[in-house]
Amino acid sequence: MPTGGRFRGVLFLVASLIGALTVTFMIYGMIKKASEGVKVTQGVKSESSDVVVAAVDIPPGWTIKTDHLAKRQMPADYVPSEVYRTADEVVGRVAAERILAGEFIRDERLADPEAGVGLPAIIPRGMRALQVPVKDGAAVSGFLNPGNFVDLITVCAKAEPPEVRTLLQSVTVLAVDDRMTDLAYVDASGGRKRGNRIRSSVTMALTPQQAELVKYAFGQCRITLALRNDIDVTNVESNTPSAPPAAAGTAGDPPADAAPAAP
Repeated sequence: MPTGGRFRGVLFLVASLIGALTVTFMIYGMIKKASEGVKVTQGVKSESSDVVVAAVDIPPGWTIKTDHLAKRQMPADYVPSEVYRTADEVVGRVAAERILAGEFIRDERLADPEAGVGLPAIIPRGMRALQVPVKDGAAVSGFLNPGNFVDLITVCAKAEPPEVRTLLQSVTVLAVDDRMTDLAYVDASGGRKRGNRIRSSVTMALTPQQAELVKYAFGQCRITLALRNDIDVTNVESNTPSAPPAAAGTAGDPPADAAPAAP
């Protein structure tokens, strides 16, 4: 006859076996249920949707044509509601911002349909396009392209004392010479666009007040363009005594002795 200690040991062993079998059946049931759910999901095909994407890089100012576009099918769950679905909705519109190849065509990347074509279509509201002559190193030795940001630095040798001033910072370049596209872009036929390497003029987006300031400065001083990184658009004040802070220029007010603006 087993003693009390042995009896308790056997009872504990039996209880452990029953618990282990219960847990095993529970895990098996969970795995079977999950497997059946995966099979059901695989059997249901997700709906697809046609979307319009850029077939090539589209620079600002380009009027979009059929061969600039491509149609792709994507799962409907991954398609944003604001993208265009047919090429007819996009052809004839003007790109207001750079659109990369393969990117969805969104309305926010396009100019207003009533804004016209070419340069007028990409001028931001409230801004003006001002073309200024530049030569040699004033245009950053040929590295300047539309879409870049520049600072305008004036060198006034005739001032007493001679003065160097950062006139404006983070000004958007709309065009270089007669180009609104980067020389690195390719045209619709696949060939590289050729441009004049000697920059003779730069067209910038300015407020009316800034345009008056720049026009006055060109009559008094020599202006040089300083190229900035495209993601660095912060204003920095100079510590050089002969270079007054740029805030005086960014405010957009012409100097006190400047000729009054035409009505």
